Amino acid sequence: MQTAPHPRPAPARIEQTGPGYRPLTKVVLLALRSDGQVALVRRAHLPDRGQLALVGGRLEPAEWLDEAACRGASRTLGIRVGVHDIELSGLLHYRSEQGAGRLCAVFATQRWSGEPRNTAPDRFSEVVWADPGGPPADCRALTHAVLNQYVAGTLYSALALPPTGPATAEGTAARAAEYEGEPQAPVREPAGWITADDTTASARPDRRGTK
Repeated sequence: MQTAPHPRPAPARIEQTGPGYRPLTKVVLLALRSDGQVALVRRAHLPDRGQLALVGGRLEPAEWLDEAACRGASRTLGIRVGVHDIELSGLLHYRSEQGAGRLCAVFATQRWSGEPRNTAPDRFSEVVWADPGGPPADCRALTHAVLNQYVAGTLYSALALPPTGPATAEGTAARAAEYEGEPQAPVREPAGWITADDTTASARPDRRGTK
C-alpha cells in the first residue's frame, strides 16, 4: 500500500507516560533492483558479526516511520529515497533473543537516486545483493523472517526469534549494548509463524523491472 502524505510538524520532545505497551521499534527498507535483488549488509562487529542484516535501524523520538526508513537507507547505502517513493510492505511483531517484545515496520522501494554502496564501514563490511525468495544461509534470523514475509505478501506476522550460536562473554556484552534500555521479559521457546487472517494477506504484484 502506498503511504499517504501527512503533515510534518517540527520535532518535539516526546513524553512517555502511562503503563501502555512501548516496545522498541525497528524500521527497515528493502531496496530492490530491477532484477528483484534486495540490498543486505554484512555486520562487521558483534553481535552477529559476518551475518547479513537488513538496511534500517531504530525509530528515533519524534520521527515518522517512513522518514526512518529513508534515513536508514541514506546512512547505510548512501542513496536518497523520498517518503513518497516507498511502500509499506508489512509489520512484524517479534520477541528478541532476550525475550523482549519488538516491532519491525517493513518498507520497500525500487526508486532512489545515487549508487548503493557501503557508507557505514564502521558497522558493516559490505553490501550484498540477494534474492528475497532464496536469501543466503548466513542471514540473521530477523532478516530471514522479514524476507519470508515480504515474498509471501503477508502484511502481519508474529514470531519468537531463536537463539543464535554459542554465547561468549564478548558477544553477550555486545548484545546487551544493542538491547540497552529495552524492557526484558521471560524468554519463550522459539515459535513458528503466527499469521493473521487471510484478510490481512494480499497477493503481492510482481514489480520487477519497474524501477
